[in-house]
Amino acid sequence: MTLASSDRARLRALPVWGQAPVPAAREHSPDEDRRGFVDVARIFLRTWPWLEPMVFGVWRELAPGGAANRPDAGPWRYSHAPILVTAVAAAGPLLDVPPAGVDWQRDLLLAAGAVMAAASWTVLLARPRTQGGSRIHAVAAATLTLTAILATLFAVFAVTGWGDNVYAGALAVAAASQWLIQYHRAEGILRVRVRLACHLVYYYALVGLSSLVAMVAGLFTIDLLNQSILQAQPLTPFLADFAGRPDLGADAVAALTDGQRRELQWYYIVFTVGVATLTFPFSLALPYYNVWIMQQINQGLRLALVERWHQLSLRYHGDHRVGDSVYRIYQDSAQVTAVIATLTSVATLAISYVVAIVFVAALDPLLGLMAATVAVLAVLWARWFSPRMRSRSLTAREANSDLTSRTQEALNAARLVKACGAEAAEQSRFETDSVVAFNAAYAVRSLVAVVTIVMFTFGAAILLGGQFLMALWANVARETFAAVLIGLVGLSFTRWNLAAFQWGQGRLTECANQVGGLLRQWTTAQDMAMGLDRAFEILDIEPDVANAPDAVPFAGPCREVRFDSVRFAYQGDRPVLRDVSFVGRPGVTAIVGPTGAGKSTLMALLTRLFDPDAGRVTINGVDLRRFDVDSLRANVAIALQENVLFAMSVRENIRYAAPDAGDDQLRRAVFVSCVDEYAAGLPDGLDTVLGDRGGKLSTGQRQRLSIARAVIKDAPILVLDEPTAALDAGTEHRVLERLAAWAAGEAGQGEPRTVFLITHRLSTIRQADRILYLDAGIVAEQGSHAELMRLPGGRYRRFVETEQAAGAGS
Repeated sequence: MTLASSDRARLRALPVWGQAPVPAAREHSPDEDRRGFVDVARIFLRTWPWLEPMVFGVWRELAPGGAANRPDAGPWRYSHAPILVTAVAAAGPLLDVPPAGVDWQRDLLLAAGAVMAAASWTVLLARPRTQGGSRIHAVAAATLTLTAILATLFAVFAVTGWGDNVYAGALAVAAASQWLIQYHRAEGILRVRVRLACHLVYYYALVGLSSLVAMVAGLFTIDLLNQSILQAQPLTPFLADFAGRPDLGADAVAALTDGQRRELQWYYIVFTVGVATLTFPFSLALPYYNVWIMQQINQGLRLALVERWHQLSLRYHGDHRVGDSVYRIYQDSAQVTAVIATLTSVATLAISYVVAIVFVAALDPLLGLMAATVAVLAVLWARWFSPRMRSRSLTAREANSDLTSRTQEALNAARLVKACGAEAAEQSRFETDSVVAFNAAYAVRSLVAVVTIVMFTFGAAILLGGQFLMALWANVARETFAAVLIGLVGLSFTRWNLAAFQWGQGRLTECANQVGGLLRQWTTAQDMAMGLDRAFEILDIEPDVANAPDAVPFAGPCREVRFDSVRFAYQGDRPVLRDVSFVGRPGVTAIVGPTGAGKSTLMALLTRLFDPDAGRVTINGVDLRRFDVDSLRANVAIALQENVLFAMSVRENIRYAAPDAGDDQLRRAVFVSCVDEYAAGLPDGLDTVLGDRGGKLSTGQRQRLSIARAVIKDAPILVLDEPTAALDAGTEHRVLERLAAWAAGEAGQGEPRTVFLITHRLSTIRQADRILYLDAGIVAEQGSHAELMRLPGGRYRRFVETEQAAGAGS
């Protein structure tokens, strides 16, 4: 069996070994990358507006129907917080919980309480009204938060007893109360509000609590298992008190009997099962909670991107492929959720790495130095691969964006492809883009693999060296470096033994794994930054058309539309409209002229899809740029030449431009557009669900439905772009007759309306009240049909005669 040339090309494009090729024109070189750590961090910081609601949440008043974030409540206060913190800090030495002057650990904890009291008063008094006050306020708040965290950890790990834990916990709760609870007195009524929905804070607090429980449990279970159960060593004082067996402590016996060791096995099992039971709800619920938070954040960014996408002018949409925008909005924006996960992981890994180094250095400083060396090697390695990762990531994202665009274009052109028999050509183009996207993604993944393997090699080499040293020290029972401090914590690692070896080996392994994890997160961060940068490019584009600061709403009937010396160009050297001036009044104004004369552009300026480069467009004497864009477009109805319909019912398609339109408006729109002539023949009438892009209707039926959509809006200005091109003569006559009556406001159909009709059909043009003949970007002639036909050698007359001759010849 022989392979076709196309199959061989695919095999070469998707190699089993080696670097997959990417066309040079579509590949970014690492030499082009000028970004560094600060640039990547700056991209991440831009995600803050979408993270902030999940951090600070909302304020809710403690009252029936309490409102969130009420702006009229006046200044909210938190004077209670420093009083509470000071009271708790002073209660410690007064109640001897913890007692003062007993040991340096408890004295240090009491000193932390004094620092927190001073910081809380500083936060209250240094209000952020000036730049200096803001700086002091921020420093004091950071000091208060950091001291509360460190004091809690110190109470758990370095101080024995339960009173110190209660003291540190009470200080932390009192300090947090200023952030969680505030009050305000107005008109003799005390109003209290609480902060809710701080989901990221809740999540991190639960993660920290779960990690703390696991760390404490791990420290003491490994000591219990390796020292007492396996080696018959007496329990440390802490474990003896915790288990309620002082008779098994170091002061009671020199070594444990076999029966005592078997008895301790049950303590170990019960303790392990208890910890697992306590942490199981966290391990079960936290992943779901994390996914919910991430989706909320991602939804916010996507909505912002789509909102800005709608605000961008047709210039932007004309220069960018739809598939590219889809990829940026859907795929690139999703990286905002990865930012949270990455920051969480990085923070956890970094803290764990520092803590592990401290503990390892307490066993021996040389081990701490070896653990720190891993980080140095990782930084040097990251300097080499980071720009390569960014360039490959950008190439891959652009290639996937091109593939999305190719798919979207091919699906939209399905009828044309089949009509032209171009399936093979489209398939070939799709395969080309697909292979490039695959190869670009493969280049990213292969680099990630190389980074991981190299870092693993560095870590393994240092880990083996550390294990060798620890084995030598354990063999001679060498005293550990910080034996006194380790003994105070309540562990037995004062000399190198089996427990110290295994625990030190585990911590050194953790250091290597944590640095490897940090490096993987940094590698991922390069890809995330490129995706977010592409998404933010949409937000960075300022709309060409925007509301003026003093914009006014457009309301009321339209008495006059005036174009005054209007000039416009899509590109500076190719003007479309040169010097257009005319006045449109209630009634039907037909705009005719050769293809490319600027007819549709003229109406695009009327709806402010663009703004003129020179001159101005006014309605009732007011420049369009003075109107609020939304109110202007709400008062201009358009029936486009391209009849865009949706896979909804006929009724919903008509109401698309006016979702709140009543049944009377719907019936009038159906009658004016002559949709009633075919709606009754549909399976479910107006409730018949259409196929994709209205596939169940003929071209003429879709055109009439598009007219109905414009009419139901009941706007004072109506723009019809080739509205009857697909209608037969009889239907066209009825539609135009009804449109003219509707525009004139006859039979109680409202105020007269101004209708602009872009068309080439003579039968349609003759029924207009006024005709504008547009040619080469100017209004060459204007008047009624009879007036323009009387002009000898007139352009409109020549146009009509040419159309009549063509009609006679056919």
